[in-house]
Amino acid sequence: MPTRTEFLPAAHDDDNSDTFGTDTARSAIGRFRSPLTRMLLGSDGLTTTLLESWAGTPMRVGDVALRVVRPELAPRGVVALLGTEGEVLVRHSTLTDARGRVWSWNRVVAGTGGDPALRRCLTDASVPLGPALRAAGARLGRTVVRAGVTPWPPEPPAEEQAEESRAAAFRTYRLWCGDDVLAAVHEVFNPAHVPADLGETS
Repeated sequence: MPTRTEFLPAAHDDDNSDTFGTDTARSAIGRFRSPLTRMLLGSDGLTTTLLESWAGTPMRVGDVALRVVRPELAPRGVVALLGTEGEVLVRHSTLTDARGRVWSWNRVVAGTGGDPALRRCLTDASVPLGPALRAAGARLGRTVVRAGVTPWPPEPPAEEQAEESRAAAFRTYRLWCGDDVLAAVHEVFNPAHVPADLGETS
């Protein structure tokens, strides 16, 4: 059973991400030059609300894809974060502002059981996940397990057009509902809006 602490050491490298070796998530977040980026990555608040405050506009869900997979086909390391052995639901989505600009790419992985009301939130493609869960009465908390930089865009463009890869800030965390792990969440933030510049190491 996962234990709940404020921050955990960075786990093994996955998703082509740079977790800065054995640094903790806290020290990895501290390397970002932008105080707004550090606040976003380290916050326990809703990502949607933070991005809306940053952008000055409501956020909408875009490009939602849902699938149920066997544990061995789940993203690497996720099953350990969830503490589950069965099939998992994988949700990919983006958050876009009122002008259609993408601010984040998100992957949420959760067990297929649990509270039906919360499961409906996980599979609802019409609203951002965090606000939907909060509206359903979930008491949410986050434990950041990894943070750093990773390529943007996280996935190749749908069309075969070249797009130069840029470094983007990311965080991976356990999403708690009360004392239970609800999901493992991986968020990558568009460097066009969320600075990913790192300071020098000491």
